[in-house]
Amino acid sequence: MTTTEDQSSNEGATVERLERVLEEWRGRIDELLVQADLASKDVSESVRSKADAAQNAYLAAKNQLLKIPTDAGNNLGSLRSGVEKLIDDLRQAYESAEATIRRSRGE
Repeated sequence: MTTTEDQSSNEGATVERLERVLEEWRGRIDELLVQADLASKDVSESVRSKADAAQNAYLAAKNQLLKIPTDAGNNLGSLRSGVEKLIDDLRQAYESAEATIRRSRGE
């Protein structure tokens, strides 16, 4: 394999890994939204707000990820970092919403 082929293969693996991570988070967000719907009204509103923040971070990360194949090459590192930062934002919003649900249940 040439260096260009190696780089292209690595870029593809990176994109696939990030896509898998995002899809896992998509499932977790969906579960969180179900829990929000089952929670009491005041808890539900708080969780829904935090879940919306997680969903927005997911959508922003997904949008960034879609840019990688066309913008790859020298920009891959910065694009990957941007997606990873958005995934971290998503994780924080999710954990905050999840903590609200746990507190409401007395866990």
